[in-house]
Amino acid sequence: MKRIVEWFIANPIAANLLMVLIIIGGLASLSSVSKQFFPADKGSNIRMTMLYPGAGPAEVETQIVMRIEEAIDDIDGIDEIKSYAREGGAELTIKVMAGYDGQRLVNDLKSRVDTITTFPVDAERAQIAEIGWQRRMITVALYGDIDEASLKELGEQIRDDLAGLSDVGKVELKDPRDYEMSIEVSEDSLRRYGLRFDDVVNAIRNSSLNLPAGKLRTDKGDIQLQTRAQGYTAVDFETIVLLRDLNGTQIFVGDVATVVDGFAETDIIGRFNNQPALSLNIFSSSEPNVIKTATAVRDYVESYKPQLPPGVEMKVWKDMSEAYELRIGTLLSNGLGGLLLVFLVLMLFLRPLLAMWVCIGIAVAFLGALWMIPVGGGSLDMVSLFAFILILGIVVDDAIIVSESVYSHQQGGLEGVAGANKGATLVIKPVIFAVVSTMIFFSILFLLPGNNGSPTAIALVVMAALCFSLIESLLILPAHLAHMGPEKKSKNPWMLKFQLLREACANGMLTFADKVYRPFLDRCMAAKRLTVSSFFVLFLISLSLLMGGWLQSSFFPRVPADFMKANITMPEGGPFAEVRQTVDRVEQAAKLVKKEFNQQYDYPVIGNIESNAVNNVVRVTVELLNVDKAKIPPQALKASWQSKIGDLAIADEFDINFTVINVGKPIELILSADDTQTLREFSREVREEFAKYPAVFNVRDSLDSPRPEIQLRLKPQAQTLNLSLADVAKQVRRGFYGEEVQRIPRAREDVKVMVRYPNAERRSEDFLRDMRIRTPDGTEVPFEAVAEVDYVDGYAQIERLDRQRISIVKADLNRSMGSAGEITAAVMRTKMPEWQSRFSGAKVVTSGEQKEFKEFGGAMVKLLFGGIVIIYGLIAVAFKSYWKPLLVLAAIPFGLTGAILGHVILGIEISMFSMMGIIAAVGVVVNDNLVLIDRINLLRDQGVSVKAAILEGAQDRFRPIILTSMTTLIGLLPIMLETSVQAQFLIPMVVSLAFGVMAATVISLVFVPVLYLSLDSRMERIKVLFQPKKTALV
Repeated sequence: MKRIVEWFIANPIAANLLMVLIIIGGLASLSSVSKQFFPADKGSNIRMTMLYPGAGPAEVETQIVMRIEEAIDDIDGIDEIKSYAREGGAELTIKVMAGYDGQRLVNDLKSRVDTITTFPVDAERAQIAEIGWQRRMITVALYGDIDEASLKELGEQIRDDLAGLSDVGKVELKDPRDYEMSIEVSEDSLRRYGLRFDDVVNAIRNSSLNLPAGKLRTDKGDIQLQTRAQGYTAVDFETIVLLRDLNGTQIFVGDVATVVDGFAETDIIGRFNNQPALSLNIFSSSEPNVIKTATAVRDYVESYKPQLPPGVEMKVWKDMSEAYELRIGTLLSNGLGGLLLVFLVLMLFLRPLLAMWVCIGIAVAFLGALWMIPVGGGSLDMVSLFAFILILGIVVDDAIIVSESVYSHQQGGLEGVAGANKGATLVIKPVIFAVVSTMIFFSILFLLPGNNGSPTAIALVVMAALCFSLIESLLILPAHLAHMGPEKKSKNPWMLKFQLLREACANGMLTFADKVYRPFLDRCMAAKRLTVSSFFVLFLISLSLLMGGWLQSSFFPRVPADFMKANITMPEGGPFAEVRQTVDRVEQAAKLVKKEFNQQYDYPVIGNIESNAVNNVVRVTVELLNVDKAKIPPQALKASWQSKIGDLAIADEFDINFTVINVGKPIELILSADDTQTLREFSREVREEFAKYPAVFNVRDSLDSPRPEIQLRLKPQAQTLNLSLADVAKQVRRGFYGEEVQRIPRAREDVKVMVRYPNAERRSEDFLRDMRIRTPDGTEVPFEAVAEVDYVDGYAQIERLDRQRISIVKADLNRSMGSAGEITAAVMRTKMPEWQSRFSGAKVVTSGEQKEFKEFGGAMVKLLFGGIVIIYGLIAVAFKSYWKPLLVLAAIPFGLTGAILGHVILGIEISMFSMMGIIAAVGVVVNDNLVLIDRINLLRDQGVSVKAAILEGAQDRFRPIILTSMTTLIGLLPIMLETSVQAQFLIPMVVSLAFGVMAATVISLVFVPVLYLSLDSRMERIKVLFQPKKTALV
């Protein structure tokens, strides 16, 4: 490596060409790199759905879910199986193991499910697909005074147009109702004409069809034979003949039934600013560019508006490009401010020209990283851009070490190339090992568990930037420094004053190192036991603060979005009137919040309001405007909205979320037991126990309240009429659920044709008792003559995890009053033994945020230990010593000390980003210690005594260590002082690194030299003990 460095110093053109190549590569990739708000998630899931029309959850569980679970349980690549049995079908979510090919698992699942031959006849084929990562980029609201069919048709046209745009990926028309042709025939009509359901069904199937009949091969050529009688409209079906007597009288479907060409009987509400609406969500593509996508969508909307029918409007909102440009602008301004501050600091202690080359080196390293981001599958987003700011001071470290070494030798009399050669080659080993060790620590982020892509995005930027920083500092920077001429005094009076100030700062630092730091270190070394024990006491205090609950924790920080969303799940199967009332209530509360806050300012704070409800699920979204400008915390808006909504005791779930990524509830537990009734009682007691804590509120579980279910039983006399339970059940099913006769193609979807009783009859329990059952010979008998009903408790949904029924208990938490982990641990410690003795098979597993935080933290500790072992091996080989690497690594725990103290002082909770900041701080600690230990070893190799080598080495490395620490801190200062709401989630990582660096500086300059002296004296005693004793010659 020494020869390579010397060759580039001797060939500056090669160094310049290498620098230009990196710059061009970075600038060229700037236009092609993906741009999105947050990095793509890792991992994948597979969704499997299977419809069983008309079946209840219990039947779906036993006949669909359990059979699928049994069949697929042993397939390789499955990490977790979560199943839902609902009315009319099943849904299974299969979590793919990390590193396993999702598409391969999809194929294995399809093959295994296809071998199941015991599914019910009426069950539809299972649909299996991998759920690819996608994130909404922008939304178009289509709303106005228009009928549902016209609105849907217009929405589908706009969806197709948007999907055809080159910069648009997937476009989803949100929750339109499916078309359906409903042929409603009453029991009275059937009896009046002596018809059965089968007669109506068969007549339609036999009359409404298109059927190819082959070819007529004539001498003049083939003539295609074709029957074309497929019904497409209500009139087509109304004119189908049902009966025809001998005198030619015909009875048509329209005479017996009402044909409704409308929509499926799905309960849906869609409103935008209190008008009927549909939303079109545009999602990211494989190479997302949020700015180009938003521009394309906005241009299309503006061009299409003149074509809209009267009374209909289109509005673009939830535009992530606006948030992207705002947040990216904030980060860029902070980054440039940090870079300027770093340059000014370097100017105060080094030559201006040298400081300029060091800062140019930072730009080269960053452009090189930008060049590599697309190659590594990354994107330019909030997290990756923050990573550039994070390592601003770290990247400059190796350049400072090299430039300071060259500068010192040039000041010592070696000018030009000679000084560059001597200074650069002298620090090759510590610089390389410092960069490699930092890269090893950051490589941990690639291996951390979970689907969140933020750690990978940070690691990709850091690794790439460090690689190019190493290239720049060893191959390019020395070539530039070699050709710096001697520093001359400026003739400009202002520059001369600055030059004098710089010389005073530089000389002042050297004087401080000689007159203050060195005597202080000497005294610490004289009291080495007291010094070492003091540092360990400080470490134990910080550890007690962490373990003692002084710090709050959350897995992923709350990143404020530009909208708030109320998510409410009502009891499944309940009356839709209650859902409608809930939508109105939540929407009205949102309007009151809008009025309250918008009146307080000269500009709007709350904008559009969108309300949606599908069956029992309610979503109300409120647009937030100028929140940063008004300095309103999103938590305040949430609290106001929640208070105006009031208590929704009837809801199964209720949550208001204002974050970009919904991290879930702070308390989330998965409960299981041997049977459903035990599980219900167990779940109730768990809820009641958590509700006793003042910090815990909104405690709910996922078990629906029992609802009445009617079960049919056959009476003994039915057998005399040759009726089976299947005959009765099929006729009841046809009347109340309906019989799908056929599907007809229409525009963009297939439309079901259903034959069933009229809606009024299907809503009456009395009508079930009054209906007629047809025997095989055509005789009509009253339902109650052959069957009876039992009312039992049933469930609208059954939830299972890994083949067991479960209940999920969730709760919100006032973090200022308690810790989720501590409260959960207290409940488990005091109540779990009792619950296990009372409830058979009772088990509790933490889930959600607590589970992810625990898994993330545990994996990080293991990987960090593995990284330490690897670095120990590398340093041991380089230093040719078993104990000297311990000096470098012993300071790592104290980087954690600084991070903990920083969080305590500033009152910031520990999060995933805090842990990643600790990793960065550990890298800085190792870098400083490597430089110091390398210098001490060099002096000892020259025959200097241990204590003298430590004092001289520490003094020699005082300036580079202080400069690297100062530049890291100064580079982070703007983002640490950032007050915007959107940047707050990044601050925990900055605090970990900044306070970790401050601790690392003290550790490197005081603790490590004292520890070196202590260990060296002990190692010398060990050597004496193991040396063979010399025998005296007589």
